[in-house]
Amino acid sequence: MMAKLRVGTRGSDLALWQTNWVSERLREVHSGLVIERIIIKTHGDLAVSQRFDADWPVGGFVGAIEQALSGNEIDFAVHSYKDMQTAQTAGLVIAAIPEREVVHDVLVTREDVELADVGGGFRVGTSSPRRIAQFRRHADVEIVELRGNVPTRVKKLKSGDFDGVVLAAAGMKRLGIEVPHRIDLSVDQFVPAPAQGALAIQTRETGEARALIGVLDHAPTRQRIDAERAFLATIGAGCHVPVGAFCEFQGEGLFLHGQLFSEDYSRLAEGVEVGTDPLTVGKELAQTLLEELG
Repeated sequence: MMAKLRVGTRGSDLALWQTNWVSERLREVHSGLVIERIIIKTHGDLAVSQRFDADWPVGGFVGAIEQALSGNEIDFAVHSYKDMQTAQTAGLVIAAIPEREVVHDVLVTREDVELADVGGGFRVGTSSPRRIAQFRRHADVEIVELRGNVPTRVKKLKSGDFDGVVLAAAGMKRLGIEVPHRIDLSVDQFVPAPAQGALAIQTRETGEARALIGVLDHAPTRQRIDAERAFLATIGAGCHVPVGAFCEFQGEGLFLHGQLFSEDYSRLAEGVEVGTDPLTVGKELAQTLLEELG
């Protein structure tokens, strides 16, 4: 009997690209697999002007999709992992984390400039507390609130309201977006969001979908993401907390670099932790930075 799965996704260009990419990988592995795509609007799609502050709901970009998955309206979902809340939703699992894409941020500018010249009222468009904190630490910049999908933010830059906008390199690469002026930001100074560049393929704990999708899991990527997410969970951070974490392998161990800013962006705790167990590495670095920040 030919297997059929229903996948839930947001309707943005990037979400659709990611869902189509996962669907293609699954069809390559499972011959004859039929996948029906169902577009679901989330809070993040409807509340396009709401800021990422303390009033932003937990799971704002994934909650409606998880409800559909729990309610058996879809069989799996494809999320940008950095949009996921840290607490796992009862009855649901991350069945696969494919190999991670590039993780760094990009400053897309209207004119050709060097990062060292960004300052003196340079207008940076972003709504991410982490990016705001990092750019304020870098230089005297003016932050202009900016939300929207990747193409929308690039379009707004061309309108002249900003001198530069900050985007994830992974989204630009996946959508094939080329721009004349860009600065690739170092992950050492501009530590990315935990799980940036990674996809989370979510299913119910039981059922055929989990087994079919599990073949796409990339174990090394899962270890790195587990460390970053453990760091995030221990801090208790949501969208309104300025925090960055990036884990990579050094030899046979994990090397986790984290940044934790105070909510008013005025103070920074930064450090690294090494080890072999992802959850321990993430938890210990978070505890260290929380103590340092006070």
